[in-house]
Amino acid sequence: MKEKSNIENGFRIENILLMSCSFNRTPSVEFNSDEVKAVFDISVDTNITDNKVVVTEFLKFQQWFKDVVEISCEITMVGVFEKVGELGISLEEFGNINAAAILFPYVRENLSNLSLKSGIGNLILPPANFVKMYQDKKATVQV
Repeated sequence: MKEKSNIENGFRIENILLMSCSFNRTPSVEFNSDEVKAVFDISVDTNITDNKVVVTEFLKFQQWFKDVVEISCEITMVGVFEKVGELGISLEEFGNINAAAILFPYVRENLSNLSLKSGIGNLILPPANFVKMYQDKKATVQV
């Protein structure tokens, strides 16, 4: 049975899905060296159809020691949101900023759990600034 929303204006989360996930580690992982470098990239794709916003958030994480990738992880999460009533922002802006921020804790939690299960300890991503990411994305498209 589908629950009825009490929201008059805003968005309803229809679903949050883990679409793909891969995690690899080397047998030996270094943490206590100045030569350890962790890098990650987050990208957001928004598709809008009528009153639905489908947001795909992709994370690529790697930890390097010297010239060796010791940890690599790729996670793709999808959120499906339904517009309810009138909004103060565009659907594109909602998808790239608000919906992306809603999905991000799921991505972080997935990476954290995978790293714990792999025996390397808890990897925690820092917060992400989706407003800046969207502004940068718009600036790149306009150039």
